[in-house]
Amino acid sequence: MGKLAAGSMRPDKFERVRNIKLGDKIEFSVNLPKPPVYYKIDKWDKKIRDQRWGIPDWILSQLEFDSLDVDNQIDYLKQVAYHRINGYWFYNHGNIEYLTGDHFFYLSFWRIDGIVPYWKDSDSMFFYIERHCQMLDSCLGWMQVTNRRDGKTGKATSIIYNRITLNYDANGGIQSKTNNDARTIFKKMVKSWQKLPDYLKPEDSGDTNPSAALKFEEPAKRSTKGGKKIYKEVLNSMINYKPSVENAYDGSKLKYYYDDEYGKTTEVDVNERWQVVKECLVQGKNIVGKSLHTTTAEEMEEKGGAAAKDMWDDSDIIESDANGREFTVSGLLRWFKPATHGLEGFIDSYGYSVVEDPKRPISGIDGKKIEVGSVSYINRRRKGLSGNKLAGEKRKYPLTIDEAFIEQGKLSPFDIIKLNDQISYNGTLSNKVIQGNFVWIDRSNSEVGWQPSPSGRWKVLWMPPVEERNKTVQTSRGLKPGNFDKSVAGCDPFDHKVTTDNKKSNGASYVYRKLEPFDQGLSDTFVCEYVNRPATPDMFYEDIARQCIFYGCELLCENNKIGLINWFDNNGYGGYLMDRPDFTHTDYSRKRQKEKGIPMNSEAVRQRAIEVTESFVYANTGYDFEKDFHGKVYFNDLLKCWIKFNPQKWTDYDEFVAAALCLFGKERYVRKKTKRNGRSVGSFIKTYNKRNRF
Repeated sequence: MGKLAAGSMRPDKFERVRNIKLGDKIEFSVNLPKPPVYYKIDKWDKKIRDQRWGIPDWILSQLEFDSLDVDNQIDYLKQVAYHRINGYWFYNHGNIEYLTGDHFFYLSFWRIDGIVPYWKDSDSMFFYIERHCQMLDSCLGWMQVTNRRDGKTGKATSIIYNRITLNYDANGGIQSKTNNDARTIFKKMVKSWQKLPDYLKPEDSGDTNPSAALKFEEPAKRSTKGGKKIYKEVLNSMINYKPSVENAYDGSKLKYYYDDEYGKTTEVDVNERWQVVKECLVQGKNIVGKSLHTTTAEEMEEKGGAAAKDMWDDSDIIESDANGREFTVSGLLRWFKPATHGLEGFIDSYGYSVVEDPKRPISGIDGKKIEVGSVSYINRRRKGLSGNKLAGEKRKYPLTIDEAFIEQGKLSPFDIIKLNDQISYNGTLSNKVIQGNFVWIDRSNSEVGWQPSPSGRWKVLWMPPVEERNKTVQTSRGLKPGNFDKSVAGCDPFDHKVTTDNKKSNGASYVYRKLEPFDQGLSDTFVCEYVNRPATPDMFYEDIARQCIFYGCELLCENNKIGLINWFDNNGYGGYLMDRPDFTHTDYSRKRQKEKGIPMNSEAVRQRAIEVTESFVYANTGYDFEKDFHGKVYFNDLLKCWIKFNPQKWTDYDEFVAAALCLFGKERYVRKKTKRNGRSVGSFIKTYNKRNRF
């Protein structure tokens, strides 16, 4: 027995527990098997510089297999099956590395477009998580987000083939963002299957180039007259693909399911589809199948990205533990692989990721020299980029999960990066915004109360102190809000029209609290959000009335849809309606507009709305490095609306309009600069404008 090469890892030093992190938090841990004695680990007798992965010498070609006698063939197949199930150990540049059974099969036998895959450290973590999920009785599988060109499809098709062909009566299913994409993945799997040695191909239906399903069953044969058909032992297993629709696999029993590019799927809600598929993986309370869901961060579509984010959030094991759940809401675990790990061009000759800058150039697995690490490379790509270009670059090579799910508004005039930073920051907060409903306490006396509810129509950041709620002023012209100089509401009402994509628009409203010097953290920002579509317009109008009464604020609304203004006037709340702010007038409109509210179909008004919003977003969202503080817009629906906003298509952006009206309204009662005796002094418009005097 020879000696282990100096400097090589001893088996007792092998790290058996690997922590799967999301940012700085450990989400779950993977336990690996105990390695054997060193002389049973492949490459142990090699010098460290010569220790690297290579297909083991004992793996046979079909020709070599055919030359064996039957007994040796059986022994060989048992050895291969053992490693396909239990894995394989090898030394790699002094380190002990473990291949799971699926990883061993992938590296030893699977060919992707005729190319032999190589070992790399990020793939090992991929297969470790896959093995971990297979061993958990309460787990339905896992989902991954990664950068493009990570080889996820090759690994996934290898896993589904290895699993299905090791089991009797087992079915595997594939879906992708479209039917054509699923067909492409299936064809890739078939090509890899065709290149396998025959001894790894169970008896199949006889189709050498299957188009929809790879069936491991006896070929159809006609019995000869008077002859007796002899049945062979077959797996009666199958791998197929189906369209992306929700119910494609409804009623099926699956041993393994692969969901490709769930973040780019727009033909169907992947969350709803998963609710159907997960029933195919269980039998009663027992889990009988597993699943894998992968997507690249780049180019996730709006609908697909939102649904994928929901699935991702539902797979948070830490939150599930905190809520006393046995497992995650989705039944899945999750893993985000940063683009720095396993990035092509930054993998050394042994398969390890070169993340940080090396002290001297090192040889890459592709034979090229690596002079900088993947972090420096990615940061260099981002230099000089801003807005949507920077957002797109971050999604292409994400360093964090927030970057992977970054919203990209290709037409938005607002600062996309600051808005996404704000969304990420909001995700670190808890109980900042509460949900509930404003309800009548005494309608005859215009008294409204707050009722918390997880399904409430409002989200609220701040409410006035009790003595300031429902505050009114009685004037000769009727009831007016008493906090008109402290808060203002904006509203984009809905009618019965639909948008260009046949989607009914919501009614939207925000309340903006003006600056309070002694409470700057909860002032000079939006403090209440309403985005909803009640059954009737009257129900919506009454909701907005309750909101304005509670806060004691005026309402500036879009007056192209006159229903809300008429309802307020007819029900005694006309005093809550704000006149059009003077600075939004043109010379033409100042002479002609007499009614309350403001028309948002005017190009001049629309341009002004974009300008005030752009200024507000710049000053009040994202992280300010110089002042070391985050913005204070805590309503993510509004932030996402600003990201997606298209100046040429206003009908889809109710939140934008309502918020812009707030920003118009908050400037109504502001100190104006006038000149007296050559010096600038301040005066309130409300004091000197007779139309606005109470």
